[in-house]
Amino acid sequence: MKTVKHEIKLERSVKIILCIFAVGVFLNAFATPIAKELFGTKDANAYGEGPIHRITLCNGFGGGCGYTG
Repeated sequence: MKTVKHEIKLERSVKIILCIFAVGVFLNAFATPIAKELFGTKDANAYGEGPIHRITLCNGFGGGCGYTG
């Protein structure tokens, strides 16, 4: 049985870009304080950033209408 080998040669710049992506994914996966500082990630929460608007959906058949929270 014959074995077929394929070799892929990448340019140096492509290897550097792939390494940067790999490091970025690695840092993002562990969410270290260094990664948060480098990439500027912040907690996504809605409180404290402005007014909260409550929307009321009314039933067209005369059923319940109003905020119940």
